[in-house]
Amino acid sequence: MHTSFLTRLTVVLLIIAASAMAAESSGPDDSQPPRAPADEKTGGHITLEQAVSRALGNSPSLAARTNAVSAAEARVTQAGLLPNPDLELESENFGGSGELDGFTAAESTAVISQPFLLGGKRRHRRAVAESDRALAGREFEGTRLDVSAGTTSAFYHVLAAQQRKALASELLDLAERFADTVQKRVDAGKVSPVEATRAGIEVSQARVGLSRAARELEATRALLAASWGSSAADFDRAVGALPMPTDLPALDQLQKTLTSTPEVRSLDDLIERQQHIVDLEKSFRIPDLTLSVGPRRFEETGESAWVAGISLPIPIFDRNQGSRKAAEFDLQRARRDAEAARIGLESELASAFERLQALALEVNAMNAEIVPATEEAFNKTETGYREGKLAFLDVLDAQRALFEARMLLLDSREEYAIARAKLERLIGQPLSPTDSATSHTDTFQGEER
Repeated sequence: MHTSFLTRLTVVLLIIAASAMAAESSGPDDSQPPRAPADEKTGGHITLEQAVSRALGNSPSLAARTNAVSAAEARVTQAGLLPNPDLELESENFGGSGELDGFTAAESTAVISQPFLLGGKRRHRRAVAESDRALAGREFEGTRLDVSAGTTSAFYHVLAAQQRKALASELLDLAERFADTVQKRVDAGKVSPVEATRAGIEVSQARVGLSRAARELEATRALLAASWGSSAADFDRAVGALPMPTDLPALDQLQKTLTSTPEVRSLDDLIERQQHIVDLEKSFRIPDLTLSVGPRRFEETGESAWVAGISLPIPIFDRNQGSRKAAEFDLQRARRDAEAARIGLESELASAFERLQALALEVNAMNAEIVPATEEAFNKTETGYREGKLAFLDVLDAQRALFEARMLLLDSREEYAIARAKLERLIGQPLSPTDSATSHTDTFQGEER
């Protein structure tokens, strides 16, 4: 009788547990993160939009943040679950002597105990998990902006490297053409053969400069390809132009946009999370209640009865007072840290804004005054040399001044583009909705040699 009673009860409980596990396993699998889009092949040319799209679709760091969001979602589910009941099987008054021999006088009890969380513990625990989920989402947004900004900067480096190579190729063409002019004047006996030697040296130096520019271009192409996880560049040329300076919004307007960035919003989420932790620690002041109920069978008489019980800890010594106080201090710390972080972000934004303005003035001055002046000076010097009015060294000086000015303009435009991308990353949005790298006319035209 005793064995039959326990067997039937155990079978029933096993059936219930198996049904619950089967229902869970047959449900939809929400643990898998969304899959990244397939790698987009760009062919021979690549635009900024294509580069950013490929980076966002194949970035390992962004995929990791996606997994973190999925993990946070699973923890929210876990935090909202009820505690499992306990099953206790007990048999007494058996295996003794005399009338208590075997199971004749045994008393068998099966008790199910269910804990009940009081004080809103489950609600506060879920609120903490939801705050963690929000923070994971902020990290995903921040990483997405980082990947986009990093790819944009890498793309601008490729554009600048392409233009440096084009400049180096143009300088080589000019040096070769001028060397031919000098050789003709040497053959005509108008100048010393030494000038032809000097012109040949300029041609050799220009070839070295072109080779160096080509190597630098390959390095920047590899870095751009690395942003979407490729070990080598699978494109031939980046299509676009470095952005030219435009009017900037006022600094106070840009500072207002900081409130919508993932970094600032995560500061508010951190404070909210810590407040939920304070509420959770306070809820532990109230002890949890456990109710127990189950049948008891008396083998001696063949009768049965019910047993029930209530368990409630008495909070005399441990009222979770230490953890509550620590959580309150952590809340104050989170508020101070958030205040310091906001000040730091505003300072970083002001610094980036001032640098962008300075670079804009530099680019405009170089583009409107210095480069045109050096071009005019070189053209006049070259004409004067052909007419025999100026010396060979005058032409070399004018030529070097021209290409140094154009190279400095390119450097300034590259720095401006990178600084602009950094500022847009800080505010989490483009400076202008219509701004794009392809909306500006490129000063440097010409084919790669």
